[in-house]
Amino acid sequence: MPSGFGWTHVVTIDVTMVVIGAIAIAQRPLSDWPVAAIAMVIAASPWLVFFAFDLMKHEGIALWSAWMLGTGILLFATSTPITGDFAPLLLILDVGVVSAITSTRGGVLAAASATALLVCAAALHRLDTPVLYLAFVGIGWLVGYLMRIQQGLLVEQQQMQEELAAHAVADERRRIAREVHDVIAHSLSITLLHLTGARHTLEHEGDDAAAVRALQQAEQLGRQAMSDIRRTIGLLDADASVRAPEPSVGDIATLAEDFAEAGLDVTASISGELDQVSAATGLALYRIAQESLTNVAKHAPSSPVTLALEVSRSAARLSVVNHLPGPPSHPVAAAGSGLRGMRQRVELLGGTIDVGPTAKCWAVHVNAPVCSDHAVPATRGEGG
Repeated sequence: MPSGFGWTHVVTIDVTMVVIGAIAIAQRPLSDWPVAAIAMVIAASPWLVFFAFDLMKHEGIALWSAWMLGTGILLFATSTPITGDFAPLLLILDVGVVSAITSTRGGVLAAASATALLVCAAALHRLDTPVLYLAFVGIGWLVGYLMRIQQGLLVEQQQMQEELAAHAVADERRRIAREVHDVIAHSLSITLLHLTGARHTLEHEGDDAAAVRALQQAEQLGRQAMSDIRRTIGLLDADASVRAPEPSVGDIATLAEDFAEAGLDVTASISGELDQVSAATGLALYRIAQESLTNVAKHAPSSPVTLALEVSRSAARLSVVNHLPGPPSHPVAAAGSGLRGMRQRVELLGGTIDVGPTAKCWAVHVNAPVCSDHAVPATRGEGG
């Protein structure tokens, strides 16, 4: 089928052609019916050829040739001219269809050839009122041209909708990837801290060696699971719900306490009017703090870390500083999924983020507007 056209158009055109042909045959004397029937068979032949030999890409030329020939037979092979003849209406239908399924040039050529045939028929006195038929040819060309434009716009709209749907799916995959990373990586890090603390206790107290080995194996499996999760999330994010309140800036203190209870040396300092922070900014700050503490728990669990949050009337400043005994050598690359997620969150808010090593520490500094036009409050499933 031509782009934008379906079976409804084909059936409508066929029914119209049959009606016109039946009336044109009925207008002629009985002696001319065999010739008129042959003319209609010729006019209908393109559809049979299309479906039998899959030649739909040549439908414009085939329709023009068959309908011109069929109309010519009806006009010139009958014994007497017909008053108010319906046969020229096949030409008008031809011009409209060809204009609709081919290019502008094809429609103009079809209209010109139909005009020439009607002028010849009028000159040979085989047709009365040629001016009326010529006007109908112009109308047929215009209707076909407008149909082609409309169908082209519909095709473009469908393509745009498909592209938007694909982008929406990719965005949702990325949001899910970030949320899975934030939540599961955080939970596994806390679990690993508990395992590490239990193993150290058993080792120092000289308890059962088998228990120590079991905990060591659990730690190893936990870290392997962390790597697998990050790798899987990377695949999910490369291609591209129950509603519940998201964490807010007020939950950062609880987050720091959870890590401290798990064995991480965390010192938290929070000041300012937290109620002034918008939901989107608060969610981003919470996720960044969570990611930063998770990275510390994974890569430097024995090092002290300082978390500071200061909220002023216009901005919220978050700092997470991991103090190291030696030169900083943080294993997380700036292109990692966690740090990439941090940057994306801050950029959406219209803020700034600085992540990297300083003197004897690894630091994350975020400066975000308390309420930004860029920020869009999110609910569960939308907060990636």
